Amino acid sequence: MRVESQHPARNGGWMHRLAQPRPRFVPRWKPLPASAPEIDAAAIWQRWLTDTRHADVAALGARLGVAVEALEALGSAWAAPHAAWAFPMRDGSGRVIGIRLRADDGRKWAVRGSRQGIFIPTLPPAEVAFICEGPTDTAAAVALGLFALGRPSCNCGGELLRAACRRLGVQRVVMVADNDAPGLQGAARVAREIGLTQITICPPCKDLREYVKCGGTRGDIETMVKQQVWRFYDR
Repeated sequence: MRVESQHPARNGGWMHRLAQPRPRFVPRWKPLPASAPEIDAAAIWQRWLTDTRHADVAALGARLGVAVEALEALGSAWAAPHAAWAFPMRDGSGRVIGIRLRADDGRKWAVRGSRQGIFIPTLPPAEVAFICEGPTDTAAAVALGLFALGRPSCNCGGELLRAACRRLGVQRVVMVADNDAPGLQGAARVAREIGLTQITICPPCKDLREYVKCGGTRGDIETMVKQQVWRFYDR
């Protein structure tokens, strides 16, 4: 009765005619994913941050087209063992639970044992938060003078952002989506998980950092916001 046929039974399962060859039930087996070892992400990131020079962060900012102050607000640190830049990922309370890595060639990964979290700059919170994708887009928004939080990818991080917004007193969110279908769909999904009054904007470039790099200003972003209608995105 566990094997599907064209004859569903009233009490659940399926019926099979005995004249037909009896179907063989093969249980599905799926191996459990290997659990990553736990790490003290905060201690590792803090050690790298202590060894990071301001001049190196400034050089990173020049390559990315983002102000050094914005990168420092997000805790950018040079991770020498990985030859990459490290960004702390946090939970809704602000605790560091993982570390995102970014190589100079653009490759992205996380320190083994990290938990996926969100990116929260060390800035005074505001009533309106711009929810960006990834640490560098979040830094681009901060560089424009906006209060921004970063989701780890286009379609996740909503529950952590919901908790962070509640803790920081955020009343409304502006979802900043990448200019493609996955970016827009992901922004809508995360907005539902956050569950606050929101709008979505999509800069006319690949992403927000590229837009800022091409000359986009805070005034341009504010104009986009004014052209939208705020709505409550219930979960």
